[in-house]
Amino acid sequence: MLQRVPNATRRAVHNVRFSCPSISTRAPGLLVARGVLHGRFLNTVSTPRKTHASIQVLRPVSTCAVQRDPARGRRKRTVNNLDPKHLSMSDMIDLHALTQPSLYFGATRTRIIYSSENIPAPFPPNSRGFLYYHSRPGLPASTGEIRFRVVDSRTASHSAADLFANGNDLLDHTGRKPWRIHMLQLYIAPRTYDPIRRLLLSQGLIGEAQDRETEQGVSVNGMEAAGKSTIIDTISDTFVIQLPILKLRLVFIHDECIVPALSVGSRMHWRDRPETVEGSDARWRVYQGAAVVRFELKKAEPNMFHNVKDGEVRLVLRILELLDPMDPDGVPYRLSEGGELVQGRSPNWSWSTSLDRAQRLGILTPSSLKILKELYLGDSGSTKTTATGERR
Repeated sequence: MLQRVPNATRRAVHNVRFSCPSISTRAPGLLVARGVLHGRFLNTVSTPRKTHASIQVLRPVSTCAVQRDPARGRRKRTVNNLDPKHLSMSDMIDLHALTQPSLYFGATRTRIIYSSENIPAPFPPNSRGFLYYHSRPGLPASTGEIRFRVVDSRTASHSAADLFANGNDLLDHTGRKPWRIHMLQLYIAPRTYDPIRRLLLSQGLIGEAQDRETEQGVSVNGMEAAGKSTIIDTISDTFVIQLPILKLRLVFIHDECIVPALSVGSRMHWRDRPETVEGSDARWRVYQGAAVVRFELKKAEPNMFHNVKDGEVRLVLRILELLDPMDPDGVPYRLSEGGELVQGRSPNWSWSTSLDRAQRLGILTPSSLKILKELYLGDSGSTKTTATGERR
């Protein structure tokens, strides 16, 4: 993959808010799970909104779920509850500055990882709070995830419920989405994550039917590669990619099925000309950095796509935000209001694919095509979405 390592310092002040409160540490790191890695590690998609959140320093809490492991002489962090509606102070754990910490789910030990660019990194400062199960209503059973809610123990409240409600989800190193262990990981890597799966079942957070459905969904050929790809929970979600990208591999969760990792497109770029020489013959600048994107449907306009008839509906990728907005010389990239389409090999043409190909590969299914038609072609329907495309 052609990419430049993002400037973590420059992006450290970029914070966002999700459907539930989130806090960005912007320290180098990204959610992954042991044995389940990929280029940007299971990028899932909560639709971001800008905010002016700040990072608070948290004091040590004596009620964290920490015990001593007599056999190893180490601190033993135990998780007995993942239900955010039934938390107690003893469910709090401290992951501050830990690299690949071991957690006990019951009597079974597993590791969780926070990393950057495929390299394990310590959990950010003040990573003290609650692991919990999160799901979005109306989405398939396989789209749930384990998140980490950071809390501030300096508040006067001694209620775990109040701390949780006023806390913020730990974000990954992009600052665009929560750190998480995706449900698919629990089934793709059962030797690592079966204790979490069993705890979810025992608490009724997932049902036996949901468990069987997800297990069957990941049993298809090629699903073992899902951990190396971005997972799209629903076709209207935003997600983060690194540009330029040699090959974009995604896993799609549709109402009808789970589609294993597949190559959606190749040699994707985005370019502009420096603002200081607008209208001149200056060379195109190739953007190198992370970008927030989403799938859309677009009717072809003159000179928009290569060898495509005007009016044909195509599947495209729209860039909504550049997360590394300055080039190495400090000159800002210019992204039009409302975003711009990802380009292919030439800056003269936007990347797109036909609806026939998208449906043949599994990028689109009847349910996901309906969602995009309602959003971008004005087709009426019952699916409700937010203004930024997040399905509710």
